[in-house]
Amino acid sequence: WYPSPGTDPVIIPARAKKQQQLLEALQAHPGQTSRELKSAGFSRPQLNSLRDKGLAHESTEPPAGHASTQRTPDQPLNPLSPAQQTIYEGLMAHSDGFSSHLLHGITGSGKTEIYLHFLASMIAKSPQDAPQCLVLVPEINLTPQTLARFRRHFGARVAVWHSALNAGERLATWLRVRDGEPVVLIGTRSASLLPFTALQAIIVDEEHDGAYKQNEGFRYSARDLAIYRAHLNQCPIVLGSATPSLESLHNARSGRYHLHSLMERAGNAQLPTMQLLDIRSRTLQGGLAPPLLDALKATIAAGEQALLFINRRGYAPVIMCYDCGTLHECPRCDARLTYHRRDNCLRCHHCGFQQGIPKACGKCGSNNLHPVGLGTERTETVLEQLFPDTPVLRIDRDTTSKRGQLDSMLETVRGGAPCILVGTQMLAKGHDFPGVTLVGVLNADGGLFSSDFRGPEHLAQLLLQVGGRAGRGDRPGQVVIQTGQSDHPLLNTLIKGDYLTVADALLEERKDAGLPPASHMTALRVDAPTMGESLALLDQLLQLATQADSNVTVMGPFPALMARKANRHRANLLLQHTERQPLHRLGNQLCRWLEQQKLPGHTRWFIDVDPLEIE
Repeated sequence: WYPSPGTDPVIIPARAKKQQQLLEALQAHPGQTSRELKSAGFSRPQLNSLRDKGLAHESTEPPAGHASTQRTPDQPLNPLSPAQQTIYEGLMAHSDGFSSHLLHGITGSGKTEIYLHFLASMIAKSPQDAPQCLVLVPEINLTPQTLARFRRHFGARVAVWHSALNAGERLATWLRVRDGEPVVLIGTRSASLLPFTALQAIIVDEEHDGAYKQNEGFRYSARDLAIYRAHLNQCPIVLGSATPSLESLHNARSGRYHLHSLMERAGNAQLPTMQLLDIRSRTLQGGLAPPLLDALKATIAAGEQALLFINRRGYAPVIMCYDCGTLHECPRCDARLTYHRRDNCLRCHHCGFQQGIPKACGKCGSNNLHPVGLGTERTETVLEQLFPDTPVLRIDRDTTSKRGQLDSMLETVRGGAPCILVGTQMLAKGHDFPGVTLVGVLNADGGLFSSDFRGPEHLAQLLLQVGGRAGRGDRPGQVVIQTGQSDHPLLNTLIKGDYLTVADALLEERKDAGLPPASHMTALRVDAPTMGESLALLDQLLQLATQADSNVTVMGPFPALMARKANRHRANLLLQHTERQPLHRLGNQLCRWLEQQKLPGHTRWFIDVDPLEIE
């Protein structure tokens, strides 16, 4: 496809933004095929529309004037450092047949470069077989930057898969995979379900990320499914992370995975310094203590960029009546409504319920209502007042819901001009911000007191991942973690950048308590219009499990931590054993019994193997 001579995107109506982007893409890189353009997110109807308007045309030969602007060949790979080369050679040494590898590389160590070299070699080993490779990423928002890096080296072979694609785009990719075309597919968790016919290698980036687990409807772990698919296809799989899950570390130390460690950053970059900032008895401004605010001012004055992390979107987590203490709660869930100031509404982040801001308390009639607590929107508002001449970019689900919004903000960041990023854990997932030299974590204490036994593990991973965004360029970085628990041993170990020491301590605790990965769990979940119905069905399952001679530990039934969600009352029954087979046998037995029952249509049940959350 080529643009017609003399065309200008501005002549396309403003409402047809996708056509404008398509014409700009053709002008930047003439000679792209329909398949390449579809992989880039454009559809056949959009191409036809440009052709019908005389703005573009399809040809097997470049027209006059375009010979010098044809697509450049795929760029060569960057040379590996000695440490990277050692790991690459270790991967290739086990590349014939099935093998599982855990690549533990600190943030900014260049794991992606190893992936690129490894996949290039796997493709080169069997070019006649049209090899297919799968690269899993945890979030849609990581797909564009990963796509760009892989396209530079693998060109038209690269395809993409995630839920934000339209039906036509998904079908085109699905057909490429099913028909056995050579492809390097970059996708989110559902890409693990595609009908590959010639898998040669699988990469699971950020393997620790909980986004790989589907927790609604059909429950599955894309990471674990990818390992199984690698086994079926007799190909190698690489799990990469700066903060590996305890399960993967346990498997590596048990000899199930080959362990590769990369403990130095790529190029001249150094790990950032990390410090705890005790916020007890301090006055906070927009969630920032004075020392962090001073560091932020110095960073901006030096022409650098800063990132502030707060894992709560919205303006404030609750609206409170100061006269009677009433908190506004969701009528459909056991949860409070979050205040969103710009949308002027209260919103439930669990079921989506939304209402306007009340003018008076529904209990006492007082109009003395105030937002309580901190969210990304509130911090953004305060920073815009404190730094009127500096762009403040809020990156969370509310500001990136539309296609292209995140890319636009990330382009601003990559431009290198001073700016302040404020966001949730979306910012902690694999992004490369060379200009960021300061990272501030506004409140690190939530995971220390989580009711989930995985809470400390998730906190350690989150803090090191978000801290790893600092100092990835030539300038040194610093990470300031605000906490009310500055003497906590986990936090004091983490600020040394020592994830493995934390992981070892947590693994020992899990072993002593008989918790995963020292054991295995399966959850049976039921939700119904009333809690009585949910518990009654699980009580029957409890009786069956007790009668079975399985030696499986059965816990419950008990209501979920959020017992009511979207007007459904939820409860759980947990099965636990040190071996998988007894769990599978009992789980299958209980599922068969459930399938034979004539349950009310409003009652739903689910089985969740290796649950990541005890709901």
